[in-house]
Amino acid sequence: MLSTAEVDVATGPPVAADNDAVWRALANPLRRQLLDELSRGARTTGELAAAAPELSRFAVMQHLGVLNSAGLVIVRRRGRHRFNYLNAVPLRRWYERWVVPLANEGSAELLALHRHLNPRQQGEPSMATPTEEQLRFVRVENELRFRCSAERLFAALTSDTLAWFPHTYGGERTQRIVVEPRVGGLIYEDWGHDAGHLYGQVTVWDPPHRFATRGRLDAGTMLDSAYVLESDGEETVLQATKVAVGPMTDEQAAGIRTYGDLDRFADALRKVVEQ
Repeated sequence: MLSTAEVDVATGPPVAADNDAVWRALANPLRRQLLDELSRGARTTGELAAAAPELSRFAVMQHLGVLNSAGLVIVRRRGRHRFNYLNAVPLRRWYERWVVPLANEGSAELLALHRHLNPRQQGEPSMATPTEEQLRFVRVENELRFRCSAERLFAALTSDTLAWFPHTYGGERTQRIVVEPRVGGLIYEDWGHDAGHLYGQVTVWDPPHRFATRGRLDAGTMLDSAYVLESDGEETVLQATKVAVGPMTDEQAAGIRTYGDLDRFADALRKVVEQ
């Protein structure tokens, strides 16, 4: 995953991919070969040219231009090097638009039988049976006021969570919620005897003004949380943002909206910080 520190110059966001552009990009076997190579990780243009010796560097750049225009490849520059990254989102949209509606259980069974009778040829990429999952983007924003200092509110949010937030993964086993006070510090439930549940890591730490975290909700689903505290006379204004991205069921998305909405727990938090 790229960080802002890693990116010096970007080519800009890829052109929004439509179905026609994706069809055209995938129609060429050489471009599919480049996508296979990028599925193994980011590659420089030179590395891609070396992996496809039948093509000139100029031809590789032309094919990458088509893939970039279709949104299938994202290009980033670091110094003199040009790095190419596979963008799977247009492929997923294409899959949901064309493959899911047209495929059925009968065709899947026949395909499985074909693969059983015709083992894949050497060098052919493995194709795991896809699980249909819905990719979602859930964002929850809150702005709340508390009659307390920023220092008191910051401490309640980072050191005294169990006093006001009702949900934990460990339930009664949860002895404490630990936030290591530094960038890169871990955030986790301590269940005792080295057991627990990892929430994620601290990505911003600037007490008592702001902090941010990044964690994993489920396989492939990421949650970013950011908190900004501003003093306003005898009150402190809290701005909280939570963004979840990845495969989620309706139930999981509803859970994020419920437990990510701090307004639901504001009264409990006020009892702690406004005493």
